[in-house]
Amino acid sequence: MSQVYEASRYQPPSALDGVQTKALIVGVVAAAISIAGFFLDRTQFFQSYLVGWIFWFVIALGCLGWTMIQHLTGGLWALVLRRVLEAAARTLPFFGLLFLPFVFGMEEVWSWTRPEAANDPLIQEKVGYLNQPFFWGRFAFYFVFWTVLAFLLSRNSAKQDEGDEKVTVRMRMISGPGIVLFVLIGSFASFDWLMSLEPHWFSSLFGFYFISSTALAAMLFMIVCAWWLHRQQPLDDVLTKRHFHDYGKFTLALVMFWAYMTLSQFLITWSGHIPEFTQWYDARNTGGWKSYTVPLIVLHFFVPFLILLSASLKKQPSKLVLVALYMLVMRFFDLYWQAAPNWHETLTFHWLDVTTLVAVGGLWLFVFVRELKRRALLPVGDPYLKEVLGHV
Repeated sequence: MSQVYEASRYQPPSALDGVQTKALIVGVVAAAISIAGFFLDRTQFFQSYLVGWIFWFVIALGCLGWTMIQHLTGGLWALVLRRVLEAAARTLPFFGLLFLPFVFGMEEVWSWTRPEAANDPLIQEKVGYLNQPFFWGRFAFYFVFWTVLAFLLSRNSAKQDEGDEKVTVRMRMISGPGIVLFVLIGSFASFDWLMSLEPHWFSSLFGFYFISSTALAAMLFMIVCAWWLHRQQPLDDVLTKRHFHDYGKFTLALVMFWAYMTLSQFLITWSGHIPEFTQWYDARNTGGWKSYTVPLIVLHFFVPFLILLSASLKKQPSKLVLVALYMLVMRFFDLYWQAAPNWHETLTFHWLDVTTLVAVGGLWLFVFVRELKRRALLPVGDPYLKEVLGHV
């Protein structure tokens, strides 16, 4: 009986209804504008759409990864946001559906799918991997794996709330091999969707670079959600400065790790001095892209790094959330830097870059909030929850 009482105490606030409605309206309007853009410039639409899709997708994917890390480590900092992580992970099939328009636009995005690729000897060397049937077969495998993993963890978490004590160990056993496969499969997905935009280029570190970006994006999203929930009942007394301090420290560590992977990839690629590899960086230092690259390094690493060194700032939710929002914007610009030079020799932006980003984000936030409203905001059956509430 106490279990039911605890679950009823931590039901999602009614304010989420307003967030859901606004997200849907914004998403639908932006989607309508983007569809109009499709008829005006088909190629630009698909290129912009890929960047917008990946930006939001990596947040949901990263939340699945953090869910498994929470089960493996028992971290109390993530326990209070497990329902947020699970809700985001359950939206991964939605991203699978949103990817399907690329069935009709692969040639607009990936050069190796175009007829002239048959005359490129380097691409032909990779044709066993870079071919459309295998591409879509891998796509299906990726999303089946992520969906099943998210479903198993979410279902067992619900059973835990019902008083099944065995599932605590079961979720840990799923998460162990799950996180290993998560990193491996996520790496291959990054090869398919981002690295193959320049089919001549290859980096052995790109998968780890992508996974570190995914973890960072999800952590930033967690901070935004924690800030919003911190201002609402029933979690206004549960999410404390101690939790935000932990989120800030993780963000600082992830910024440093992301920068390390970025620099390592550059040094290894550049020192090899193989034209097919170094041309990826050459493209980002010509045609105006150099004026984009240098500020991106400063704004995406040095600025947040210096800000997050402050211990007092990390304990202030209202300030930490501003840093998180700023860094999410930088995440978009970094993703654009990875993708756009493969399509445009000169630095350029298009209004579809904004509308497709807002469209995918609005529709996804609608689905995310719907999933978040389905359960209590805290995993009331978790044996460590008493320790969390004991610090309140």
